[in-house]
Amino acid sequence: MSGTSVETIEIAARDGLRLAATIFEPAGTARSTVILQAATAVPRGFYAAFADHLAGLGRRVVTFDYRGIGGSRPASLRGFPATMLDWADQDARAVADHAAAAWPNQPLGIVGHSFGGQAFGLAPHPRVTHVVGIAAQIGDMRLFDSRVAGRIRFLSRYLAPVLIPFAGYFPAGWFGMGENMPGGVFRQWTRWCLTPDYFFGDPQVGAAERFAAVTARVHLIGFDDDPFGPAAAIEGLAKGFPAGLATTEFIAAKTAPGGKIGHFGFFRTSTGRPFWDQVDARLG
Repeated sequence: MSGTSVETIEIAARDGLRLAATIFEPAGTARSTVILQAATAVPRGFYAAFADHLAGLGRRVVTFDYRGIGGSRPASLRGFPATMLDWADQDARAVADHAAAAWPNQPLGIVGHSFGGQAFGLAPHPRVTHVVGIAAQIGDMRLFDSRVAGRIRFLSRYLAPVLIPFAGYFPAGWFGMGENMPGGVFRQWTRWCLTPDYFFGDPQVGAAERFAAVTARVHLIGFDDDPFGPAAAIEGLAKGFPAGLATTEFIAAKTAPGGKIGHFGFFRTSTGRPFWDQVDARLG
């Protein structure tokens, strides 16, 4: 959008690893700062049009790549150590720390896509006052269509044990699952997917205790044609937050241009743009 300035920077994760990030600065004085937390294996560039739109509405927007993804990917992914908890604890939390320190007198919000919405609950930040989750859910496969669940089980049980040792990472791009990702990320994600209640059922995570620390208002938006975000899974994530903090909303795909939204269409200009101002209204 005219007037928005864009700057590429690096932010140090909590363990010191450098993360690629982009700041979308509005033309005038920013009324708040919003961090955009990506879905699994989706590079930050996918969200540029949406970030630019929010900047045009007066919000400063920070996008970033989790370790092992996009601009935060090392020269080789082979053997690169990373987990989904690292993405939340080391990466997302550090970006929130950076924003809170850089702009201490402004409201801080988060827009989280899929895992990006989960990540805030796993690593909440006390400065964040409003969170909007887009297709953010729990990945408990009992709540998903049998075809989706069957695919995850097959990849986890039969292909990953062969492909990860061979390649040194999980070649997600082969299966239309975003960018290739660190093997540890894929293993942890699929283990959660096949665990009842997702990460809430993993005693090593302590997800219930993590979510209990959330103080922000949380609004989760789902779509009725999203095979990776069924209503029950979105409601399941909402229930993990402290009572009274989380609300849910479901948008009918037929109301979008072309009649389709799915798991990724919200952030595409061609399908999601009519709904973008609704997110701005939820960010306080």
